[in-house]
Amino acid sequence: MKMNKLLMLIMCSSFVVIPRALQAAENTKKHVDISDPMAVYTGGALTGGNDGLGAAFQFGLNKGDWGFLGKIEAKKNLDAYRLRLFTPNKVTGTGIYIDAGTDTSQDGITSNYATFGVLQVVPLTKKLKLYAGLTYGKSWEANDLFAETKIIMAQTYFKYDINEKFYLMLNPQYTYGLDGEETRQFYMEFDFGYHIDKTKLVYLQTSTENTIILNFKFKI
Repeated sequence: MKMNKLLMLIMCSSFVVIPRALQAAENTKKHVDISDPMAVYTGGALTGGNDGLGAAFQFGLNKGDWGFLGKIEAKKNLDAYRLRLFTPNKVTGTGIYIDAGTDTSQDGITSNYATFGVLQVVPLTKKLKLYAGLTYGKSWEANDLFAETKIIMAQTYFKYDINEKFYLMLNPQYTYGLDGEETRQFYMEFDFGYHIDKTKLVYLQTSTENTIILNFKFKI
């Protein structure tokens, strides 16, 4: 099967940045809440559900008030890939990121996207946090089956810590197409998670796409 340019870019980027994970291992002494959407750490994830199996690897570096996170993710029995580069500031609670992905899970269709976004954390109470994000980019189909479309996506996370072990997270998002395909898409995820210890957690995720996925995340 011919590899599209976006997937090749993801693979090439991984060869450049993965060696930095060795340096990131020095940060393991500091406690990090790995359920936090803006957490910077080195680790991975294993997933399984009614849309197939998946896995992820991420590497994090912290220096002063800034962090850098790179993440490579495979889903849907390795038919979908995602690359994410994220840089948050610990003082302002603001993060900027690049997000790109490709999906070949539908026969004959290769859907791609590439976006740039900003994410801001807003503590509402001691246990409840809001993460508000805005993203701009484009989506396209590798074989020109669909028109290239410039997109804007509004995304939020509501994370509620029930106690030290359990948490809930709601992630609604809306994607609007500025041209090309008439994109008006609402999507939402709901997570219920349990911290096994400070470096491992499991959570069950459901979504408006009728997926049910069990996730295991860990920090190394």
